[in-house]
Amino acid sequence: MIKQSTVAKKTLLAVAVSSLMFTAGCNTDDNVNSISEEKEKPQIALKFKNILDRTGTPQHLAEVGVGGHMAYTPLHDDGAWHGHLLPDLKAHPENKGGFGATAITEEYNTSVAEYFDKLSILKAGQPVDFSAEAHSIPGALIQTMTADSIKVEMKLQFVSSRSSIVETIITNTTGENLELVWDGKLVDGYYAKDGKPDPKYKSTVAEQLPNLTRVMTSNDSGDIDIAFGKERESWMVRTSGSSAFNIHRNIATTTHVNGLEYQSVAEIGAEPTHTLYTVFSHTLTAAEWQQEKTVVSDILQHPIRYMNATTERWEQYLQHGLVNKNATVDQERVAVKAMETLTANWRSPAGFVSYDTVTPSVTARWFSGNLTWPWDTWKQAYAMAHFNPDLAMNNIRTVFEHQVKADDILRPYDKGYLLDVVGMNMSKERGDALGLTEMNDSQSWNERNTKPSLASWAVWEVYTTLKDKYNRADDAQAWLDEMYPKLVDYHNWWLTARDTNNNGIPEYGAAVDPAHTTEDGQLIYEYKTAADPDKWISAKGIAEYNKLLESFDYIDIHSPAQTAASWESGRDDAAVFGFIDTIADAQGLTDLSEIALIDQLGRYAHKQHGFDNTYAVNGEKVTYANTSEDNTAKLNQAKKDWQVKFSENRDDSGQLVGYSLMQESVDQASYWYSDNKFLAQIATALGRNDAAADFTAKAAETKKYINQCMFDRNTGFYYDININATEAAQLNNGCAGNPIVARGMGAEGWSPLFNGAADEMTAAAVVKNMMDTAKFNTKVPLGTAAKDNPAYGADIYWRGRVWVDQFYFGVKGMTNYGYTAQANEMVNKLFNNAEGLTLDRPIQENYNPETGAVQGANNFSWSSAHLYMLYNDFLK
Repeated sequence: MIKQSTVAKKTLLAVAVSSLMFTAGCNTDDNVNSISEEKEKPQIALKFKNILDRTGTPQHLAEVGVGGHMAYTPLHDDGAWHGHLLPDLKAHPENKGGFGATAITEEYNTSVAEYFDKLSILKAGQPVDFSAEAHSIPGALIQTMTADSIKVEMKLQFVSSRSSIVETIITNTTGENLELVWDGKLVDGYYAKDGKPDPKYKSTVAEQLPNLTRVMTSNDSGDIDIAFGKERESWMVRTSGSSAFNIHRNIATTTHVNGLEYQSVAEIGAEPTHTLYTVFSHTLTAAEWQQEKTVVSDILQHPIRYMNATTERWEQYLQHGLVNKNATVDQERVAVKAMETLTANWRSPAGFVSYDTVTPSVTARWFSGNLTWPWDTWKQAYAMAHFNPDLAMNNIRTVFEHQVKADDILRPYDKGYLLDVVGMNMSKERGDALGLTEMNDSQSWNERNTKPSLASWAVWEVYTTLKDKYNRADDAQAWLDEMYPKLVDYHNWWLTARDTNNNGIPEYGAAVDPAHTTEDGQLIYEYKTAADPDKWISAKGIAEYNKLLESFDYIDIHSPAQTAASWESGRDDAAVFGFIDTIADAQGLTDLSEIALIDQLGRYAHKQHGFDNTYAVNGEKVTYANTSEDNTAKLNQAKKDWQVKFSENRDDSGQLVGYSLMQESVDQASYWYSDNKFLAQIATALGRNDAAADFTAKAAETKKYINQCMFDRNTGFYYDININATEAAQLNNGCAGNPIVARGMGAEGWSPLFNGAADEMTAAAVVKNMMDTAKFNTKVPLGTAAKDNPAYGADIYWRGRVWVDQFYFGVKGMTNYGYTAQANEMVNKLFNNAEGLTLDRPIQENYNPETGAVQGANNFSWSSAHLYMLYNDFLK
């Protein structure tokens, strides 16, 4: 720590000579006029204090909590690539007057400083003893420090896509000169979990990441620059070598830098009121900083103008977004939390993303930066259309910016395809193909799969909201003109790359990709055998894969294409795609009850086929005790129930263009129904009546197919169906195969209700299952698998946990068919039992269905989007 008194005494003379020197270019008549502008006070925002806990004291580059994600919820706004925290006045009262700082380093959010510009004041050379209060409102962090005859009011807001500002108003009725001291301290530690350093990492940033240098310098005006070294290999932080954090004030200071700390000092005399401004900027490249420097200069010349713009922006968000007069106080606060979360996850353009976008979570390790997924985008945009339609449009544009064209350098056969993940850096494969020498090493860019198409659903919602709520009819029409051809290309792609039996009902699948396909076009897979249960054996070829499945000579089998197909559904390890825990997952255990709990396939085989699943444990090797031929045959029958097969899809020239699962998914068919329905509406609005008629006919055919082929009358639920020629011939009704009832009920079963594709009889049966306490009606209801699903686990990602999007699809589906009371019961259970939802905890990726405990990523966008939808169009 730099000692305040030493620096203060050294600078008294210098400051006395020029106590009100402003930084170059800021002490102008224009600046004086700007500062004297009337500052707008928020009205609506003041009603929503501390919706989220924005306090924190970061001391490590990575400080993580639940799920390995950032332990704090900083304020982010305006698409900026950094965030700020209020001081935790209970745990660290000594940090009053400062703001913690975080920075998004391309793809990862990291802590930068325990505090920047922590203000203390000296009177007659002695520190003033302040009491402090800190709180947040939507779009701002506020601190107030009070002492006898001195009051300090500080407000932090974001005012550009790279800069934030702190306004400091000092009221001094002592009649004595005051000396200001600002301290800053960068984090030194590298990694801490739940507040404790993790011994598997080296203790400091310098030791763990020697390339990530942090060089702090100061100029003659006391402004501070922090230059970051180039770090590309870590999965914690990524920097270009010219990224920087800059601190500029409208008052000159004497600044001393000591390693990771700085101290700036200035005297302001005895004026009764003094207002100061500090601007924090984080830029990702030197070119960005060259642009932002001009912006920073303008901010310091017109600070109130910029702050007013932010205040007014948030007032508009809240005015347009909070329209449900029937919502309870708690429900309204959750809606505000959702709006704050979606806005915090907004990132401005950078790298290969030319538009503003919204990421899944700024605080989640794998979901930050400007990484953008289609599935998330459709939901985010649908919600944001109601309070920030321009951001909603740009989020969608980001996805379509990289839509594959017919002349694509990697996959020209995939015209219309939407990539699963795009961001500021491209993948090495695409970057190399384009001859890039930088921004070609993304660890997250993904072309292995796409996501379900609710694109037209989202585009239509933006259109109707622009037209009806914002009175922007011309913008709404231009929006449809812009998006329609892109939506049609995406729609058509599904039929060329994912309709293996050419019946007009696309399947989920996987792209041709080095992760799935060898250079000579063979499907990649791997498996384990009972003889060596810890070893994965690599193999290739779809014929060999199917042969192995039929031989049952494996205890675990995996194809990267199967993973991608599940990703393509948006439900990563759902039971319907053959995911179930096996004895292979129990290796190394010795407790028989724990082994039995993990080995879901063994339990299923015992229940359904009479398999003897008694275990034998030899050291760390776990096997089944009964290896008789008869018992093994029963296990093999169970394996067959969970096997996932693929089909190669080829174009007319024989070119391999992708893989399809050999099953048609009921949720995909339901989204396909909606896609046709909304494309018909868009075509009608554009005067394309022939196209509208075609889409309407496709929608009707799809609805008929769903109800005829995908509903099981015995269990009263919708399921995926097999693509099986033998089954199809036996059915002789146009269906591709039988419903896959063996893999249990999942959230996909109410997708026809949400999309309006069910009929009254099937909807009643589905709702009955949804309301069953032995299936889906748990403490937090509508989990992703029924409790009696063989692959269910309350903490398994997509085989038990409650995801708010699937919850919303469920209750919205109920109301679509008149089951409003039942839906309200479900909604009340969510609000009452989801941990922290109505408190100041972040909105979570998912929740435990049996306990309500938070799970997955914090500050999650699509959960926020659907909570806002519940508030906006459900709670009546």
